[in-house]
Amino acid sequence: MDLFKKLGSVALQENQSGEFPSWLLAEVLVIADHPDRYADKVHLIEVLIRQIGDFDPYAGAGCFNGSVGADAIRAVIGQIVAT
Repeated sequence: MDLFKKLGSVALQENQSGEFPSWLLAEVLVIADHPDRYADKVHLIEVLIRQIGDFDPYAGAGCFNGSVGADAIRAVIGQIVAT
């Protein structure tokens, strides 16, 4: 599967499961829908896919685990869309 299609698919699945917020989904889908614009950011796209899979709305509010919060995902999105 194309990396950008995988990004969109993972984000949609996580959103449909009820955990991944729609406002983050919208930002991710903008990236997923423009592979030509972000083709030089493949490494960050891979990081973003992993982060979305590990998303937890309560990340950082308890024990130390591998969950990722919205702030970390927004930071990677910012790196991707930066010129």
